[in-house]
Amino acid sequence: MALETFLWQYEVSLLAIEPKLPDLDVPTDVCGEEKAACEALKKLAGPARSGKIAEVLQDAWLTPLAAALSRTTVEAALQAGGLAQLQQDVLTACEAFVKESSMPRGLGISTLAVACLQHFMHVNWTGPGLTEDDKALPFHPKALAEKVPEGTKFLEALEADGEVFHELMCCPGYLWLSALLLGILPLQSTETSLAQGETICIWRGRCAFVWQLCIVGASERGIGQCPSLFKPAVCDLVGIPDQSAGPLAASGFLSQSTVTAVQSATAPMLLSFVNRVKVPGPPQVVQPGAFNPPERQSEADLESEQGRAHVESSRSDVESEHVSRLSSAPATVRAAILTELANRLCWYSRLKVQEDVCKAACKAIDFDFEVTGAMGIKRQYQTVEFAQMVVRAIGGIGQAEANPDDDAKAPPTLSLLEVDDLTDVLEGPKLSKSLAEAERIEFERPLTEAEQLIILSRTMFVWASSNPNDEMTLQEINALAQRVLAKGDKPGEIKEEGEGALLTVNWLSFSCGLWWRCRAEHHRNRTRERASFQLQSLVDQFEDKEPSATHRLRLVHSAGYPARLHLQHEMGSRMMRLGMVSTAHEQFKKLRMWEDAVECLIIAGRNCEAEDMLKGLLEQYPSPRLWCCLADVTTDPALYDKAWELSNKRFARAQRSLGKYYMEKKQLEKSVEAFQLALDINPMYGGIWFTMGVGLMQLERMDKACLAFSRCLSIDEDNAQAWANLAGVHMSQDRLKEARNCMVEACKKARNNWRMWESFMSICVKLRDIQGIIQALRRLIDLSQAGLVRRQILGMITQAVITDMQGLYDGRSGRQFLRQLNEFFKFATDHTASRPDFWSFYAHLQDSQGDGPGALDSRFKMVRAIQSRLWEENDPEVFAERVEELVEGLQAIDEALDEDACKEVAKAQAQPFAYLCRDASQRLQTKLESTVQEPSWKSAIPALQALEVRAAKRVP
Repeated sequence: MALETFLWQYEVSLLAIEPKLPDLDVPTDVCGEEKAACEALKKLAGPARSGKIAEVLQDAWLTPLAAALSRTTVEAALQAGGLAQLQQDVLTACEAFVKESSMPRGLGISTLAVACLQHFMHVNWTGPGLTEDDKALPFHPKALAEKVPEGTKFLEALEADGEVFHELMCCPGYLWLSALLLGILPLQSTETSLAQGETICIWRGRCAFVWQLCIVGASERGIGQCPSLFKPAVCDLVGIPDQSAGPLAASGFLSQSTVTAVQSATAPMLLSFVNRVKVPGPPQVVQPGAFNPPERQSEADLESEQGRAHVESSRSDVESEHVSRLSSAPATVRAAILTELANRLCWYSRLKVQEDVCKAACKAIDFDFEVTGAMGIKRQYQTVEFAQMVVRAIGGIGQAEANPDDDAKAPPTLSLLEVDDLTDVLEGPKLSKSLAEAERIEFERPLTEAEQLIILSRTMFVWASSNPNDEMTLQEINALAQRVLAKGDKPGEIKEEGEGALLTVNWLSFSCGLWWRCRAEHHRNRTRERASFQLQSLVDQFEDKEPSATHRLRLVHSAGYPARLHLQHEMGSRMMRLGMVSTAHEQFKKLRMWEDAVECLIIAGRNCEAEDMLKGLLEQYPSPRLWCCLADVTTDPALYDKAWELSNKRFARAQRSLGKYYMEKKQLEKSVEAFQLALDINPMYGGIWFTMGVGLMQLERMDKACLAFSRCLSIDEDNAQAWANLAGVHMSQDRLKEARNCMVEACKKARNNWRMWESFMSICVKLRDIQGIIQALRRLIDLSQAGLVRRQILGMITQAVITDMQGLYDGRSGRQFLRQLNEFFKFATDHTASRPDFWSFYAHLQDSQGDGPGALDSRFKMVRAIQSRLWEENDPEVFAERVEELVEGLQAIDEALDEDACKEVAKAQAQPFAYLCRDASQRLQTKLESTVQEPSWKSAIPALQALEVRAAKRVP
């Protein structure tokens, strides 16, 4: 038991986000080999989480692994049999190491995997830069793949689902080795992985997500996302419904309702895909059924006896799978892990459940926050206080210490005055002096590491879920970033062993706050210059010697801080927005981001130069990416085919581009074929599934179109157009109920799109769904599209309600919709009083309820609405129709005035009715006298004159 506790504490120490490692006391009741292993692990904790691979391999306990990973052995294996030989040799050495003792040596392999991953992060994400090679390491510690023998093989091995690994990521061999030891390389199974530990899923997820971020062009906007990496990074952490429970389903992490919600958001994307990389060449994909979102369990169900029993059952299942100890992890560790999951859900566009996970992270440390307003000023000479957007931090398990002295270390922070000495804009809002001290502390106190991570996660959510060019969105991001950067006003020191005095609790989270502030300030003229200089400073600080890599790496997986390469790419993008196109072009060339470099030249009108540049690059080092870029410039589809063949039919981007080219040329057969080849390799492109579905619809292949739109929705369930197209597919195959369900979703996602409501209404008409028709009609009027409300449909639903029609949709009868129809006509006439048919059918409905006075009033308004349009009508046929409607309306009023129910109202309405009849008769007679030919409505004049005589008799 003591040994198990020690091993658990060791795993926690690798995940800890605090500066000081937890105390690791070797159990007194262990001896011999077990004691030696515990002593070794105690020494390895610090080097492993700091990415110091040389120190890890120098430990005597790991000597067998060190021998297999020596530089000489590795290079010999690569020369003898390539990467396959090296992989076999490493796995053989690991297997021998594990079987050599009954002691759980798999934890040693996990330690080495963690060290390799952390080293990769050190070299590409955090710095400081390394200066010398260390022959004790298996690979060069910082070199690009192209600079070392057989290095490009690692780039090929790290291709994922047809997406290319970026060649400027340094020392990719360490990421490959970490993935190998953790068991997430293609053709590997995590079940047979030799790495052990109760937190192994956490490190697999970290490794997979880092790998995902290194894919060329990968972004949170749905580009370059890989399903084979999405599974370990997200799905394995929460589990798959009816298959497995993830470690974060344990108590202390996510509630059962949140687990169910996350699974509902992630499982549809994954369950329809299979591991496709089984044999070389284009893989085979199991075709899924039509998409049906998993049912989500409501909170009410969870609170019931059955729900509680289900939760307890789930908890016991989880805890039986070696994850029970995760519940006892420190609160800050649990918060950091949940924040990582929230960031990944956000990155993979699973935005609806990100907030629930973020709330769970807050709950773990008893912390909460809100973006709110507080009175204050934003400019130096401002005298009138206004509400300023700020972030209130509530609770928390601890508070960060106060400000240190001026010599303390922190990422370089540029003030607005340093950039512009004439500015009067303050660094942040200066809150009102009238604010209570307790409130001021909540707005201004420094945050702890875990609290900063949660605020940063919220910042990422706001950025990904909103328009990044919207000023209010950027204001909120700026408020969140400023809260992370808060350092307080009192003098003091934050001291960390080996680091000296620090200006903030964590260098990396502070840097991340600066990065978000840069993004929020680029849109404002007064802060744009500071944002540009600050972004450059963030790139340059990579080489700073202090603080150490140990300090920087603590939050590297949780903060969401970009790699140095990505920061440099963002600098190029900002240059483009500022009009510095040529400078941006040189930046993108340096980063080998050829698509962006070509775009710069095209924007500058230098198309020929772009073509020449690509041809020159292809002569030096031809690659599928460059051939595709050249094809983009020349619009030559043969070049896409060349890229496809050069990649051994694995570069999915070539077929995606080819499919788009053929779609534009209306060559649908070729387009669908190209899209299918691309999606067989990487099916995580919702836009491509959608476009292929449109092509299949035009080809009238409705079954395949249904599958395509279903796949699209499994990736992006908020795609309203995909729901609408799926409804159209079901309509074409007479599946009206399924079509209705799809259109319900489409209307939810695009409530302001009148075309969605018009399509929904047409489906409801075929189903005789009165409730759906009324809902659609109401929404069309609300969207100022009353012209789309057809008279025939109004008549149909009114007649169905009046006659209590049976056999309507869902087994309902017409009279059940009486209240809804009354409310609709009241709404419609309030918003569009000039439509005579609205008043006409409303009067019929009122008559059926015995409301004679109300019906009479509606008919008066109907006649007035007809007259308002009648005399301006120039079309003879329309004029004749409206005259007929006018006569019928007046005759209906004449009959109603004689009814007993309207006797009291008739006295008041006699004079207005007589005026209406006289006016209509005289104006129609005048119209007749001005016509040359005898009109079809001539017979209406005697009818109006007769009504005029009857009306005059009623007037006292």
